[in-house]
Amino acid sequence: MFESYHKTDLETWLENLYKKHGILTLSDLTINNVSRKLKVDIIFMENAKELAIWDEEDAAIFLNPNKSNEEVRAIFFHELCHPLRHYGDQLEGIDTFTALQERQANQFMLYASMPFFMIKDMVMPQFDYQWGSFLAHEFNVPLYLANKRADQLLQRIKQASIDQIIKEQYSLYNINNKPKH
Repeated sequence: MFESYHKTDLETWLENLYKKHGILTLSDLTINNVSRKLKVDIIFMENAKELAIWDEEDAAIFLNPNKSNEEVRAIFFHELCHPLRHYGDQLEGIDTFTALQERQANQFMLYASMPFFMIKDMVMPQFDYQWGSFLAHEFNVPLYLANKRADQLLQRIKQASIDQIIKEQYSLYNINNKPKH
């Protein structure tokens, strides 16, 4: 099913990071385990503004324990992007640069909370429309997030299939229509 799926550079980077730190299974993908292995402190604080603070040596993520477990996980994986992938202070940043970093963190959140290398070994539901619910349940993330990841996976699989058909057709066209000298 996933043979034709092409990982993005970010998915590959995350897979390598997780494997390097022994984050290999769903049971390894807990907030406490990921933060411990990646050396990011977690601070649960009621009504906290969820954000990450970091410098070259230390990183901390503030989370609000009053939210659902699924929402806290989504926020954690979003905020994790900042110390791992970004430099500088967003609070003092340029609006367009901060917006770019937030878009990157949202993409990161999809891959970090539901890594492809874990998904590819799962037995996915038979029907595409069930993938989002399945991923939400397996990875303990909000349904909206799981639906987005499921759509992304399905689109890439379909695109790879279309690309393969085009490649085959192009190959046939070139074989049959060689210019004569």
